[in-house]
Amino acid sequence: MTTTPQSTAAPAATETQAVALQIAELVLKTGRYDDMAAFYTHVLGHGPFYERTPDPDAPPRPAGMPERAVDVRLGFFRVHDAPHSSQVLALFGIDSLIGTDASGPGLHHFQFGVGSLGELVTQFEHMASIGARPHRAANHGQATSFYYRDPDRNIVEFSCANFATTEEEVAFMSGPVFAANPSGLELNAERFVARYRAGDPKDELLRLDNQAVAL
Repeated sequence: MTTTPQSTAAPAATETQAVALQIAELVLKTGRYDDMAAFYTHVLGHGPFYERTPDPDAPPRPAGMPERAVDVRLGFFRVHDAPHSSQVLALFGIDSLIGTDASGPGLHHFQFGVGSLGELVTQFEHMASIGARPHRAANHGQATSFYYRDPDRNIVEFSCANFATTEEEVAFMSGPVFAANPSGLELNAERFVARYRAGDPKDELLRLDNQAVAL
């Protein structure tokens, strides 16, 4: 879900200023490379644009250095391409992680944005084709999200904006309804999708008091 709007005030003259950033690459390490690669191939609709298996005769990793691309089985998946930028999801297959518990400290979840409520429903149906169901769905007010778990139990969020403009989103998130409950309305994903396919108007579906689609 989107976080609380941040101040846009200019930094003081004596402060340094951060450059504009984007998330260009997300790397997940796994002991289940084949399962994870199959899952994300389905999620994205295409396989990795690059894969590599480490050379068994390569020099060992220097002591104290974390795993590098040369040390692991890896795959790079293109998420989005745009002029002067790209977004990549990568998998590092690490044998020592086989059988380990993935529920400890680290990644909580990450989000794939979709362009509309219709695309969110289509992605739900796409995931259902491999038996994947969201473990949670919510209308947060400013966005609607379906949450899944990948084969390593990482939480993968698919989310669409509920408002047409950033200004409307910021206004909602600055108001009392979001302040009182930033999680919003917990949804029954199957009922929500069924009501969408039945033709319920978007404004009706996205009411935060809509008990017809509530969990």
